[in-house]
Amino acid sequence: MTTPLLVGRIATHGTDAPTLDGLTAVARAAEAAGLDALILDDAAGSPGRQAPFETTTLAAALAARTDRIGLIVSPLPDDQAPYHVARIVASLDHLGRGRTGWLAGAADAEGRTAELIEVARGLWDSFDDDAYVHDRADGQYWRLDTIHRLDHRGRHFDVAGPLNVARPPQGHPVVAVRGPALAADADLVLLDDPADVPAVRSSAPGAKVLVPLLDHADAEGLLAASGADGLTVALSGAHDPFLTTTAPTLRRSGAPQPADTTLRARLGLSRPASRYATGTV
Repeated sequence: MTTPLLVGRIATHGTDAPTLDGLTAVARAAEAAGLDALILDDAAGSPGRQAPFETTTLAAALAARTDRIGLIVSPLPDDQAPYHVARIVASLDHLGRGRTGWLAGAADAEGRTAELIEVARGLWDSFDDDAYVHDRADGQYWRLDTIHRLDHRGRHFDVAGPLNVARPPQGHPVVAVRGPALAADADLVLLDDPADVPAVRSSAPGAKVLVPLLDHADAEGLLAASGADGLTVALSGAHDPFLTTTAPTLRRSGAPQPADTTLRARLGLSRPASRYATGTV
């Protein structure tokens, strides 16, 4: 059996407002159980409850308190400018040593989310990987010929660039989406309906596809029936039965997992070359 990808989801607010220590305990338990990533969701709590932590700030704190697990932030405010989205997510990827993902959301009729992803990817390519030389003797911090302006003009956004953050360790932090409609723009596709897996395979053969495990269902049966790459699971806490029972069983049935690597590598995704390095723009 191929080792399935396992991604937990934790709500960062609810009936009992969690503390940073409590959320750290969940993240460390998920890491010890072999999960590949956690989705930090501050929109999944009870109505009327306010999250004590903004999700990207929480991701930065958890990156310092964990070693291997990927941290996927969601959501960012709808009115957040793409330059700020790209800058925040790139900064988190540097802080987490290549362990950051961004859940961009679902498709919308106006195409705003798709354009937002396009702009973020373009901004992450602002600097070549070898742009920074830090040569004190020559007084050269970076090479000017490795900086690229985006100058995007679209339906929703006009963005000049370049980004003022170095290219992220993963090249592009992992981009996740909800539903099949944006699969072609994503690295990771989170589905509600396992019946959508074949369509996503056809439209986005390079993306990884996850389906939800609900109500302690048969995980191996769901994976076999759906053909998905892995599962998303809502976690109740550090002692969630999925972490203590199901995840270790799934891990033992597959190949050993890498101990220290980027989120892209954990998910089996290649690191994208800069669009300027490949000459595709």
